[in-house]
This record gives sequence, structure tokens and C-alpha cells, in this order.
Amino acid sequence: ATRTEIDGKARTNTPASADHLVEYERRLRTDRLRRDEVVAQATSNNISEILRPFGIESSGGFEKTEALIDAVLQITERVGYVYKWRYVRERPSQLAPGLRPFIPDPPHPAFPSNHSFQLHSVAQVMARVLPEHPASSELFFVAQRVAENREYAGVHYRSDSDAGRQLAELFAPYLFYACRHKMRAAQNEWF
Repeated sequence: ATRTEIDGKARTNTPASADHLVEYERRLRTDRLRRDEVVAQATSNNISEILRPFGIESSGGFEKTEALIDAVLQITERVGYVYKWRYVRERPSQLAPGLRPFIPDPPHPAFPSNHSFQLHSVAQVMARVLPEHPASSELFFVAQRVAENREYAGVHYRSDSDAGRQLAELFAPYLFYACRHKMRAAQNEWF
């Protein structure tokens, strides 16, 4: 992914780009599991979604790992807002008034999806910290599911989610450098 690709995606919001969201809205009515996930993910900081694959969501002794994840979430949240205010892309319901988001539209622009960016960034970092741990690869699936759930909720376009993932790939080297001490401390908890 390049910055040019991300720039191009920011300009693809048309009524047709919301068509799949109407279908997602219909499916969400009968998919209780996904509805519950959407609500839970909209009202939490997603830390339990990240810790669950590692089996440490309710155990102690992994404070450095949790501090690393929290740092990545906070850094990427702020970086994501910089991009959101650069592109100022409307939410799908602003472009397709018939779309009824399942959760309230956040009070900031849609592009790129911060949930996608943040969780894909955590996956990138944890894959670097614990490359052989099965949960590290599982985090990429968690990130994708959370991003898709935001589409099902009607608050993001697919291109918002894709751009969040691509931004995580581009931003990963900066995170590795900025968080290198926290990454080493977290790694030491596991070995």
C-alpha cells in the first residue's frame, strides 16, 4: 500500500459504494452474534478482543504486554484522527440517507477507519513481539472482524476499513521504533 493508494480510496465515496452496507444492514437484523459484537466493540476500547486470543484477558502478570497494546492503541488513535481530518469523508448515512446505522455515527469523519487502523497496528506489533505465538496471527483476523463489524453497523465504507489496514502496514515501522522499549519489555514477560 502506498500513500497514493490511500489518497485514491478517500475519494471513492459514491452512493454505489454504500450498496453493500444496505445488505449488511439487512443481515444484521438476523445475526444476533454480530449485533452483540458490534455493540460491545462500539462501547469498549477493544483490549479484551486483543487479549482473548493470548488467553490473558483475565490473568495477571502481563502488565507490560497490556501497556504496549494500550500505547499502540493511543498512538494510532491520534494518528488516525490526523488522517480523518485531512480527508473529511462523510459517514455512509450522510451519503445514503436511507441507511440506518446500527450504532450512532461517531462525531468525526469516516476515512480511514480508526478501529481498523488501531487493531491492525496492534496485530503488526504483536506479530513482531511474539512471531511464533498462534495468537499473533489470530489478531489479524480479529482486526478484520472488528473492521467488518463497523461496516455492518453502517458507520464505515469497505474502503475506510481497507485504508485503516493499509495505513497500519505503512505506519508499522514507526510504531516499532516508537514502542521498541515497550515491545522488549512485553516480550520479556513471555520468555
